[in-house]
Amino acid sequence: MIPSLSEITATGRKATKGAGYSWGLADEAGRATAWLWEHGFDSITALADVLDAGIPDACPIRIGAGLCDTPPETPATFAKVASPILLLSFAAELGKITQSTVKLGIGDGLYFATPEAMFVVQTGLEGPVTLTCHAGDPQGERLSPHPRRAAPAEAWARLGKWEHKTYAPATEASRLAGAGAGLSDND
Repeated sequence: MIPSLSEITATGRKATKGAGYSWGLADEAGRATAWLWEHGFDSITALADVLDAGIPDACPIRIGAGLCDTPPETPATFAKVASPILLLSFAAELGKITQSTVKLGIGDGLYFATPEAMFVVQTGLEGPVTLTCHAGDPQGERLSPHPRRAAPAEAWARLGKWEHKTYAPATEASRLAGAGAGLSDND
C-alpha cells in the first residue's frame, strides 16, 4: 500500500487515540508521522513501536509536545526516549516557534532545524537525546521531500489494530437505525 500523507496523518492520529492518548497528543502524533514520512524516515514503524510499548515515561510524543509548549532556555537532555526519531518533527516545529536553529542529537546522529528547513549532519536513531534552541548556523545536508512509497505492511497493520479501538461497536439498534445494510440487505 502506498498511503498519502493525509492517510498517514489520519491513521497515526486515530491509532494514537486508540492507544489511550488525548486527542491533542493524537493530532501531534499524526502530523509528526506524516512529516517524517514525507522527509524519508520510517515514522510508521516508529509510531507503531511507541504505541505497542504502552504509554512510556520517555514518550517522544509527550516530550515533543511539551518542548513546543515551553521551549527550553538551556539544552534539554533525555537519557531514554522511545523511538526518538519522532522528536525530529517537533524539533522542526520548535525552530519555527523560536525563530532559531534547533540542534537535536540522537545518539551519534545530529540534526539541525531552522524555521525554513531541516538539515542532517549524521543520522542516528537510538541513544541519549539532547535538544538545544538558538544553536547557531545549521550544518549538514538539507532534507528534501521524498516521493510516495509503500508503507511497511507489518507496521501499518499494527497501527490499524490501534486505530480500530476508536470505532464504536456495531449493535442491533445501530443497524436498525441505518448503519450498515439494516434489515434489507439487497446487494
